[in-house]
This record gives sequence, C-alpha cells and structure tokens, in this order.
Amino acid sequence: MTRYRVKKQLDWRSWVTPKLLEDKPVHRWYVFPHSFTDELVKALITEWELDSSDTIVDPFAGAGTAILAAKEKGIPAQGFDLSPLSVLATQVKVANYNSERLKSHWAKLSKRIRVYDPNGEQDNYPDLVVAALRGKRLATFHSIRQSIAALSASRAEKRFFLLALLSILPQFSRAIATGGWLSWRASFARAESIPDALAEQVAAMLGDVAKHRLPRKASWSAFKADARALPLQGHEASAVICSPPYPNRHDYTRVFGVELMFAFLDWDKTRNLRYQSFHSHPEARPRRPRSRGYKEPAFITRAIRQVAEQSEEEKVPKMLRGYFLDLHLTLREVRRILKPGGRAAFVVGNAQYHGEVIEVDQATAAIGEQCGLICDEIRLVRERGNSAQQMGKFGRLPSRESVVVFSRPSSK
Repeated sequence: MTRYRVKKQLDWRSWVTPKLLEDKPVHRWYVFPHSFTDELVKALITEWELDSSDTIVDPFAGAGTAILAAKEKGIPAQGFDLSPLSVLATQVKVANYNSERLKSHWAKLSKRIRVYDPNGEQDNYPDLVVAALRGKRLATFHSIRQSIAALSASRAEKRFFLLALLSILPQFSRAIATGGWLSWRASFARAESIPDALAEQVAAMLGDVAKHRLPRKASWSAFKADARALPLQGHEASAVICSPPYPNRHDYTRVFGVELMFAFLDWDKTRNLRYQSFHSHPEARPRRPRSRGYKEPAFITRAIRQVAEQSEEEKVPKMLRGYFLDLHLTLREVRRILKPGGRAAFVVGNAQYHGEVIEVDQATAAIGEQCGLICDEIRLVRERGNSAQQMGKFGRLPSRESVVVFSRPSSK
C-alpha cells in the first residue's frame, strides 16, 4: 500500500493545541481542551486563496474555532457536531450582537443573581450534576439559568449568557476533566464566588463584542449533525477544515458530562450521545450509514492485530477498527460535499497501544484516496510524547500530530 511522504512543518506546532486561544477575543469565551487554533485555519485560507465567494465546512465544530476564524476572514462557514455544547459554543461565538442591548440585558439579569439555598428543585438533575455541584452551588447555577431563560431577549442573546454561565462552571465543580476523564477533587470555589465569577466573565465577553468588530453580512452557523452523514447537498463546500477526535480513548461525553447534563441532556440522552459518538473511545457503538467500498489499510490491520495480541482487553482493537471505519464514512462525506477542485485538511494524531504505533495520518491519507480524494501531503506539525505508563514500559516513542491535506479532483 502507498506510503505518503511526511513533510515537517514544525513552525505550526503551537497551532494544534488550544493554548493560544485562551487570550484571543471571542475565541476565549469557551475553549475545548483539544483544539487547533485560528492561525492554522487562517494559514490554510491564505494558502488556498479562499474568499467571500467560498464556503468552509467543519464537520467536528468543537468550540467553533474554524467557523469563527472563517468569520474573522469574511468567509462563509458552517459547523456541525453531535454535541449540543459544541453547537451552542459555536453559535454564540459567530452570532451578530448589538452591544448596547447585551449590556441592557446584563443590567437586568445581574440584579437577579445571588447565592441561593437548595430548595428541592435541584433534585431533578442527574446524579453526576448533583454530586459535582452540591448544595448552594447547584441551587445558584440553577437559579441563574432560570433567570437567563426568563429574560425578554432574543434566543441568541440568551445563549450568550448561558455560555458565560457554562464557562465558569468548572471552577465550582467537584468533578473536573483530567485528560480524557473526570476526576473528583476536594478543593473548589465556594458558591459565594459565583456572582463575581459570572460578572467577570460577562464583562470580558461584552468587552470583546464592543471591540472585536467582525463581518456581519455573510452566513456563519452551527448545527447538530453527524460527520458521517452531513445534511448538505453535494458540492456545497469549497473547503473542509477539521479535527476528528483522536483514537486515544477520550470520551467527551464524560469530559463535559456535568455541563451536558446541567444544560442540555438527561442521563439517558447523554448515554445515547456517548454511544453514537465517533468511535474514538471504547464505549462508542454508533449506528452508521452503510460503508460501501471500504477496505481497512493493511498496515492498520497488522497494527491492530499486534495490539490484540499484546492485550487481553478486546475493546481497544474493536475501537480502532471502528475508528478507521468512521474516518472512511467521514471522508466519503467530505468528498461528496466538496466542489470539484475543493480542498480539505484533517488535523489528526497518531496513537500508541502496548508499544504499537497506530499511524492515523497515513491511514487517513490512504482512506481518503479510497474515497476519491487526492492526498496532497501529510504535514508533521508536532510530536507528542507517549503517556508515562507507555514510556516506562516501551521507552519514549513520540507520536506524530499531523495535518493531512487533500484535494477533490476537478472532474465530477
């Protein structure tokens, strides 16, 4: 099977982590722990010579980085994600606001915010939320959420304040994300700090709205949808820029479990989202479209076989097979929605299990070509160290983080 040349582009290394987003206007409103930056998106926009006549699509919208970066460049864009938290974060970041209206709504809302004692209403939340936000903290978050819903404001304006509330929630939660999981901590901010924390967050967001002038005339949006079956007509997109979840067992329905079950989903719906999510963690069991024409790359088959022989855990080999099948379905959709001559970039990370390297970038290139795309190149942008457990047993085996660049043939 074809091996694709890997070109080093290490000056992009800081663009495949979210650190730089934490200080950027609007982007900083909500940052996901695993994300690329707007610099990467803008570099590709420049390289591909995209303009306002084009449309960018991100099938894994995350916190909306690609869609907001497209808006900052004046290029229409659409984002899709299965997570309602992702859809909310993206919608809020790319919406058009009237700064004075938001300030007026905040003046009214802030007068209703205080610390509340539990009154029984909080018992309706799933157990995870109750355990993570005990007593006054959950009562206060609940009352603020109700006050936001009661505002005489537009849907977009209410979403603005809801995102502000969700962005401060981790400060007060006993359950925090550590890597791809939730862990419990003994020290966290007290309920009495919630009003001040929210006021500080809203002030920063209002400041960004007032100072960060963005184009308003084109279309930027986000919708709940599955990357394996996008609700788009063929040839709608000029470019696709995205990062599917890495096959590292991180379950984002757990990482964001408190936020999801506080604001969007009950336990059963969260579990269903977990099952339907991209097969990057062992608990996924998605209902998929038919996978016509897919053939697992031979080097991936060999690597998975090695993992299976080294481990008694059956879920990881099954996850890896499902992961590459999901990549096939996504790349098939990308080929379908791209205009002839369109371009695509997938930010991917290689993985390691029991010392066996899973070359996700090479597999993405090979599967993309199965789907009728042309792999232009693989750009190595960063090398990540393996986990402490893996390093102790197998030594230091850096994993590539790469941008796989495709083009769609000009012929239909």
